[in-house]
This record gives sequence, structure tokens and C-alpha cells, in this order.
Amino acid sequence: MIRLLAAAFAVVLSAAPVLIMPVPAVAVIALVGLLLATVGVAALWRWPVTAAACVFLADYAASLWVAAGPMNVAGAAGFGLALLFMLESVDLARRVRRAAVEGAVIGSHLGRWSGFGAATLLAAALAVALASALATPMPSAIAPLLAAGGALGVMTTIAVIFTRVASSRRSAGR
Repeated sequence: MIRLLAAAFAVVLSAAPVLIMPVPAVAVIALVGLLLATVGVAALWRWPVTAAACVFLADYAASLWVAAGPMNVAGAAGFGLALLFMLESVDLARRVRRAAVEGAVIGSHLGRWSGFGAATLLAAALAVALASALATPMPSAIAPLLAAGGALGVMTTIAVIFTRVASSRRSAGR
């Protein structure tokens, strides 16, 4: 059942770029990603599924770039969540391989994933609404400074997270 979920996410991820830009090159790249995902899901290997996620993401980005359509934050967040859930479902299938798993365990994981997905989409919608409200009265000369400040904030947050993880691993190893 978990493998079917991973396969369903892979199909959605391969179809999204083709729906955005229906040209043969995008379809071929989507099929390569689908082939990698199929191998990974069937054998429960992480590397083909990770490679498929990279192919799907590159294909999605290329199709958006070529189509040059309007920005769709909800679609991008949904695509990112589908990538995450495909990787998570393959990882879950690997961890419970050859084990008797009750439906409550799967239901718990699906509930947690659904909650995370809803929270992510809500956060994206709120961020877009806040950015729209702030962008209207701002002079365009301030935009690069705000972008640099945001990038600096994200990089600082990532550095703090890595530092805390590394220090907790060092203290756990003692």
C-alpha cells in the first residue's frame, strides 16, 4: 500500500511539468524520472528515488521557465510537498519492509503528512498575502535590500540548525 502511494506521487510529479509545458522534451525528461522512481519504488532503493526527485524538480523548473507563465505559489508548494511525500513514503516502505504493519500506523503517518501539507500551503498563502500587502507601498529601490536581508535570515537559520544538530550529535556520542 505504501509503495502504491509513492508510485502515485511519482505519477503526479511526472505529469505536472507536462501539463505546464506539453512538449516532447519535457515529456521525455518526465519519463526518465518516472523510470527512476519505478525502479526505486519496486526495489525500495533510495538512490533512484532521490535521483527521480531531482529529475522531476529540474523538469518542473524548466517547464515553468519555458512556459513563462504567471507565478503560482500554491502549485509550487504542492509540487514540493508531492516530492517530499514521495521520498517519505519510499523511506517508510523501506523501514517497514517485511514487517506486519497495522492500518493505524499508516493512518497516523498519512494524518501527520496531511497536517504538514495543510500547514505548508497555509503558510505559503499567508506569505504571499503578506508580501503582496508589503510590496504595494514599497519603493522599488528597497526590494534588493529586502531580498538580501531575507536571504541572510534564511542562511542564518540554516546555520543555527546545523550547529545545533552537530552539537547534539557530539554530546550524544560521548
